[in-house]
Amino acid sequence: MLPVRQTESDIRSGILLKQKNGMSDKQWNVPVTVRTSKRWLSLFAVITLVPWCLILILSTQDQTKRIMHGVLHDEPDGMRQVPSSKGPWGDLRIVNIVIEPPEESLVGQLDFQKPTWFFKGYTTNEFDGLLRSAGLSPEQQAELKKAAVWSLSKVGCTVSPQDEFTMDLSSESRAALYSALSIFPENLYQNEPFRFKADMADNWFAKSDVPEATIALVRRLTYTRGSAILFSDPHLVLPRLGSDLERVKLLKALSRQSTLIVKLHVTPDTDIMSLVNYWATQNDLEKDIKPLIESVSRIPGGFNIDITHFLTRFARKRIYTYPRADGDPGEMVYDCHWNSMNFWNDPPDNRFADKAYVIHTLETDYESVLDGYRFGDIILFMKSDTEAIHSAVYIADNIVFTKNGPSQHSPWILMQMDMLTSHYETNVDLKIRGYRKKHHH
Repeated sequence: MLPVRQTESDIRSGILLKQKNGMSDKQWNVPVTVRTSKRWLSLFAVITLVPWCLILILSTQDQTKRIMHGVLHDEPDGMRQVPSSKGPWGDLRIVNIVIEPPEESLVGQLDFQKPTWFFKGYTTNEFDGLLRSAGLSPEQQAELKKAAVWSLSKVGCTVSPQDEFTMDLSSESRAALYSALSIFPENLYQNEPFRFKADMADNWFAKSDVPEATIALVRRLTYTRGSAILFSDPHLVLPRLGSDLERVKLLKALSRQSTLIVKLHVTPDTDIMSLVNYWATQNDLEKDIKPLIESVSRIPGGFNIDITHFLTRFARKRIYTYPRADGDPGEMVYDCHWNSMNFWNDPPDNRFADKAYVIHTLETDYESVLDGYRFGDIILFMKSDTEAIHSAVYIADNIVFTKNGPSQHSPWILMQMDMLTSHYETNVDLKIRGYRKKHHH
């Protein structure tokens, strides 16, 4: 607080004097006048006020820096910046984060049964060839052949491997066997493994409170496919842990997914209508988006807006969250196609849980797009000309809105398309198809 100052050229104060004499005590007020020149008074004011002014200025500057850092540059140290390209979507600022499910959703999911491997459609010769190509030792091949239970037609078999056999597989043999098993939904652990991007592997267990010994055991059982690290043997690790709390912490870390926070940088020089034309393509979004961009464009120096403000209501309600039992009916169990086809719908249309209805809608209400994808386009990841193993919604700059699988432990997130492709890499190259609603403009 600044001191109270007197500014008169003559400073007067009443001084209460007390004088004692031999007869009695007497009190009286004697006015005392202190005279000074204006030059001395000015010097006195400077000496008194300058330090306070400096403190005020420095404090204000520091506070301004904190505000600017929090609002305009609010990416904490250590967040991984992602390169971006300017385009019709504007100037994006992107960082990687890692998201994990809440612990309470995992408490009832701790029982992972010992799996039975299903080799659908294999002949005995094809089965023998797979074991050889997987790099198994003669002893390991003999053990699997002995454990194989064949169908009556000798086409297709099941194997219930011993835990010791699975534990001792090399990473290369595990990758070869599990890649073959992953084709069939019956092999749940291989078809829907825990996974993380290989070049970000250090983030998978970072600050997770999972003991190093447990992490080492998990890493021993991981394998690679393309640019992803995968883990398909929770039944070998969870029973070894000492408590449910340890199991929950491990599952929480294993379920982590890498996602993006994306912000649009707007300045007074930004072409507002160009942004509106890109982001407000459907459902009367312009009335929601344009006022926000116009307001932000008046901020000197520019401002970063989180693009979640530009998403449809369906996506805004769900982004960075996990399915809830009290959410919209179906979101706990429906797959990626339900999610993608409902991007423009609020409330969602549960007819999109039927793949036949999805195909019919794409054929009648959408047109094929080869490239130049725009906000809201449906992106299909095709395993063959007739089989789409995943779908997502294009947002901007090769970033899509996606939910990777029907699991309640799978959140709604933003991902780059190449990262999503690696997430779903199989033993065949995936093809990308785009579809756009016919009434886009």
